[in-house]
Amino acid sequence: MRKAAVYGLAVVCVCLVLVLDGPSAQRMASADGNGSMSASGTVGFVGMTTETFHTGVGALVASRACHAEFPFTRLCEWADVFRSIPPPALDTDLLIAANYEVSPRTTCITSDGGLKCKPGALFPAACCGSSIPSQILLNIDTTSPGCSTSTPLVTSCSQLICLGAQVQDSTGKGIQGVVLLFKLQNNMLGGNTFNGVFTPSQATTDSSGRAFATFFPDSTCPAQCTGAFGKACQAEILVTMLGGAFQSQPLQLQISIP
Repeated sequence: MRKAAVYGLAVVCVCLVLVLDGPSAQRMASADGNGSMSASGTVGFVGMTTETFHTGVGALVASRACHAEFPFTRLCEWADVFRSIPPPALDTDLLIAANYEVSPRTTCITSDGGLKCKPGALFPAACCGSSIPSQILLNIDTTSPGCSTSTPLVTSCSQLICLGAQVQDSTGKGIQGVVLLFKLQNNMLGGNTFNGVFTPSQATTDSSGRAFATFFPDSTCPAQCTGAFGKACQAEILVTMLGGAFQSQPLQLQISIP
């Protein structure tokens, strides 16, 4: 009896150690060549999905959506978000997992970290991972075919502008598989609007973390932005990740069309 009691006590102690150690607040992980996770870098908040879900949806469903938009990420647990440094700036309520080891169910948090989300609402998923972008670089592309003379100085409504963006991690290494959106901002001046078309408007980074697009002014350009009509325009080009978690510094266009 005494031997059995000692054995039982030892089992209980081991179980307690595993429980206390398992759901730690900061998950340590890194992605290997196959995308699986091993103990290395710290998991943190990366962004939120454009796809939305009801609370209670399967955690794997939301994690797959995270990985599709932010490669090598999964649905965050409460601890991943609350312990992230710097704390993430959230502008909406989010779907989140409670705790994968203890309570593997999905619930939600409010934008300020509260728990009283709107009943029955749809929520984007909070995504966490270890391959966290540090910055997005945006520049004029002069190396792609047909882009050697590309410049941010716009002197014609028929001018093609070539763009190159790169997503980098904290070591300066490019991150593959990140979906980027190219967009215009601050493109109104004195009632005049400078518009155009990005081709493509959405691109996925290659093995070096790079994505490319071109911009062409649209048919409203002559009437809106030419000196012949006494008009002047301004605009900036910006690149963001899906969900808006990261964005580049804006690229200022210098618009001077005769």
